[in-house]
Amino acid sequence: MSGGNCPETPRQKMIGMMYLMLTAMLALNVSGELLQAFKLVDKSIRKTIETMEKKNSLAYAEFQSAYATNEAKVRDKYFAALKVKEEADSLYKHIEDLKYEIVQAADGKEATPYNYESIDNQDVAAQIMITERGGERSEKLKEHFIHFRDVLKAMVDEEDTTLLNSLDRTLTPHDPPKEGGVEKSWESEKFEHVPLAASMAMMSQLQSEVRNMESDIVRYLYAKIDEGSFAFNSIEAIVVPRSEYVMRGDNYYAEIMLAARDTTQPPIVTVNGEKLPIKNGRGIYEVPATSTGEKHWSGEIAIVGPDGALTKREVSGSYIVSEPGVVISPTKMNVFYVGVDNPVKVSAPGIPSERLDVTITNGRMRKLSANQYIVNPSPNAIGKKCIVSVRANVEGKVQNLGSQDFRVKRVPDPVATVAGMRGGRIDKALLKAQEIVVAEMDNFDFDLKFNVVSFTISTIRNGYLVFKDSESAVITTDQKDLIENSSPGSVVMFNNIKAKGPDGSVRDLGSINFTLR
Repeated sequence: MSGGNCPETPRQKMIGMMYLMLTAMLALNVSGELLQAFKLVDKSIRKTIETMEKKNSLAYAEFQSAYATNEAKVRDKYFAALKVKEEADSLYKHIEDLKYEIVQAADGKEATPYNYESIDNQDVAAQIMITERGGERSEKLKEHFIHFRDVLKAMVDEEDTTLLNSLDRTLTPHDPPKEGGVEKSWESEKFEHVPLAASMAMMSQLQSEVRNMESDIVRYLYAKIDEGSFAFNSIEAIVVPRSEYVMRGDNYYAEIMLAARDTTQPPIVTVNGEKLPIKNGRGIYEVPATSTGEKHWSGEIAIVGPDGALTKREVSGSYIVSEPGVVISPTKMNVFYVGVDNPVKVSAPGIPSERLDVTITNGRMRKLSANQYIVNPSPNAIGKKCIVSVRANVEGKVQNLGSQDFRVKRVPDPVATVAGMRGGRIDKALLKAQEIVVAEMDNFDFDLKFNVVSFTISTIRNGYLVFKDSESAVITTDQKDLIENSSPGSVVMFNNIKAKGPDGSVRDLGSINFTLR
């Protein structure tokens, strides 16, 4: 028999994924803004822990009520549950004491894990957990986790491999895989070269895992009370997704089961009209995540009761498919140019794009697709900054997700060329064969086009300056005659070259001088 764990909310799943993404970025040179994001994640994890502790309290209350009703039947499982609580509280407090020790080593005795200043300190966590006492604190913490794991595993039957594997995976302090031939320890990954804000978030995550495993085992023990009797007074359908946050290209995976089951009567599970395969009494629902956004599914689960009749319960679930990425990522550089369309990509892990509210200062912003935007800075914003801010509606509450500063610059002047040249010696026949003067953008990321609108060709003839004008990019017949009548060694000058940009502004591109051969 398998016990069901307490299903997590979409907010809890989102926080878990934010934690994984942020810890994956620890090798980067993190900014102050990201360090504040670690503190936000830590705070969110602590709120999740508070929610889990309330649910655990309800589970213990249910156990106590069952024990009062039928002491003989419930005794063993009840006292086992109390043992779980004792061990979980001990490990949780062990981690909490270490958190206090670390922040107070950084900021003094008044500091707490909820109020400290040295969020970017990358030395103190390693000092306390690795350097001092030869790493004794880390070793004791790992030993405490292993002890807690073994206590819980001793309460689980051998055939309940899913729960046993979950305990091993969650509560065993595994060293991370080799990376580039370099080995790292469990404690090094969590405390060495890690900002203090990130260490606090990771230690809060460890506390969250303690409370989650406590919940799983207590629910498991409670479900075992009536094992073998098949006398259900309540049947609860439980959906256990591996994650409600899925990267595009990955699979959404969920296990759908009853809180109690008869091993001789596997349930019948259907989702969206299709019957699912059954594994260890659970319907396995797995579909590819091919597009982004919030996905919903529904179905039912049925089991044959002692009287031969089918007992049915409706089930439903949802999950979010999101593109991998950071909150705000400019697609070219951290600069916006006046007069052009500046593309920007905006996304938030675990939050559909339609729930995002994106605003900008000193400019306009329009949405092209799910997370693609075009920014047009105001003409008077040159030399200033545009600030892109992102808010989201999460569970009915508007939250600020962060902002990004962008410098505002004027599009650089193009360079005038004739025959692909910017001056110098040129064959007379080649120069005369040219039809237009071209304005080219040199080493600029945007695909912009400037059009030459006027220029003058001049040369010295018989001691006098002779010139001819053009009111477009085209070299006129009079100008070509002027070139034709110039002798080798003469200097032909393209003066007052002016070009108009896509924003309508006219730029003075100066002069180009050629010496005829």
